[in-house]
Parts: sequence; C-alpha cells; structure tokens
Amino acid sequence: MRIHIFARTPVPGRCKTRLIPRLGARGAAWVQRRLVEQAIRTALQAAAPEAVTLWGAPDAAHGFFMQCRQRFGVRLARQSPGDLGARMRATLRRAPGLLIGSDAFGLQPVDLAEAAEALAHADHVLLPALDGGYVLIGTRSTLPSLAGVHWSSGRECAETIRRLRRSGTLRCLDPAREDFDSAADWRRARRAQRLKPLILG
Repeated sequence: MRIHIFARTPVPGRCKTRLIPRLGARGAAWVQRRLVEQAIRTALQAAAPEAVTLWGAPDAAHGFFMQCRQRFGVRLARQSPGDLGARMRATLRRAPGLLIGSDAFGLQPVDLAEAAEALAHADHVLLPALDGGYVLIGTRSTLPSLAGVHWSSGRECAETIRRLRRSGTLRCLDPAREDFDSAADWRRARRAQRLKPLILG
C-alpha cells in the first residue's frame, strides 16, 4: 500500500501562518519541519520507505525535503496545481493508496494499518479530524471530484463523505484524530511534550 504525505515547504512566512503571531515566521517554519518528520516516521512504521512519497508544495526541491529523502529513504514529488481537493485527486489518480498531511498530528501507525485493511473491502477510506476536517483519505480506485468542498470550514469531512458515498463504498474510521494548525494546538503539544526532536537541521 502506498502512503502519500502532503507538506508545504518549511519557508518562513509561507507555512503554518496561523502560528506566526505566537512563534514568528521562523518559529512556525521550525514547527513545520518537526511535523513533516513526525509524519514520515509514522508512515515508516506502516510501510517500507519506497512505498512512502513526500509531496512538496509549491515544489519538492527544498533542501529540507532533499534531506528527508536522504535520511529516511522516502520518495519526493511535487504536488499538482489547484486547490487541495484537486491536488489530492491528482495524486491518488497517479498512485492509489493512502494520503495524509504533515499536520496529521494525532495519526498513529495503527490508523494507517486499519486504513490499508479497510481498502481491501471498500473503495474509499476516511479518518476524521476533531475539527471537522480529516487526517487521512484513501482510495483503491479514483477519488470523485471534490470541487466545491469548503476547505478549513469545519464542514470538509461531511462534504467529502457525501461525495465518496456517491462514488462507491466508504469506510469511515474512528476515533477522530487531532491535527495541528493553531496556537492552541501548539500549546497542547508543548504541555504534553508530544513534538519529537528534529533529526534534520
């Protein structure tokens, strides 16, 4: 089973912008690096390195991504243009499997294993996030169009579920997991000491 990870390049001022008022642009970029590494480590507990692809946006040529390829053995690719739905659809059309984001902070290796097993019996799989989004989507065929989904609205999970159910069988996993977007998420992670140290500088 292929695992795809979506991640923005850790460029100060262009990633984790909701954290900038609290951490500054460089601090937010530092958090992005930690989250990318954490997502890779989670994926590698469920799949071999050659089955894991890190999809960069706006490109995959950033030095940090190159370090990830060298250190972890994962593949690199550039995300397609378009909104999030179009990019996810294009990626999974090229290589059906599971797709997660670097901010899927609460995702566990067991979730990836369960999702892979679910796709043996369903066309699509989805794992909701606590904020109304989702931390994992997967398909063994082709995703339907997600045009019109209101991203970052708290309604994107429900809207995606309706589209997936119209295009085939769907397995929704539980429990819902945390993602990592806001200063409140940062405070919770710091208190719980859940952000692992960086491997790459």
